Amino acid sequence: MLADDAASGPGLAAEYRELLGGSPATMLREGGPRHLTASAIVVDAPGDHVALVWHLKGRFWVQPGGHLEAGETSFEQGARREVAEEIGLSDLERIGPGPAMLNRHALDSAFGRCHEHWDVQFLLRAPGPAAETPLRASEESGDVTWFPWPARTAGSTGGAGGRTGRGGLPEGTVPDLPATLDALAGYYAAHAG
Repeated sequence: MLADDAASGPGLAAEYRELLGGSPATMLREGGPRHLTASAIVVDAPGDHVALVWHLKGRFWVQPGGHLEAGETSFEQGARREVAEEIGLSDLERIGPGPAMLNRHALDSAFGRCHEHWDVQFLLRAPGPAAETPLRASEESGDVTWFPWPARTAGSTGGAGGRTGRGGLPEGTVPDLPATLDALAGYYAAHAG
């Protein structure tokens, strides 16, 4: 896991390596109440919009992602599978040399035995602008849509259809996502080319 260059910094990357080194089983859902997951912040080609999923179990807007499945050998592979399943996009360009962000978050009782996810997040770019790149919801997702990336489109209301909350993101967005997107704006600028 090449994550020292992630926007979250090398200190958190070291903690992730320590968790994984203590038990490789933490890569899987069955790895205990605290385990690793993979996700992706998916942006459109100009980098002005992010694709978000309405998570039915959690009842919040979040980036696509989830647990690694048996046979997956990398977090990026798991994140790409989740993106294809949850929003219907594939053949996306990775921005940066590896994971763009590491993020730990506690979970409520709706997630059963899972108490804490240590998420490995990639920044992936679609080949076209949001208006020309349709998203497809899965059975797990009540809705999927493009929203303006607040740190890159100040003041835009984009495709939110009047449902915006903090900084142009939809009401019900997970609390840590605005800060993640703020941190990733600099990462995007440094790596998007």
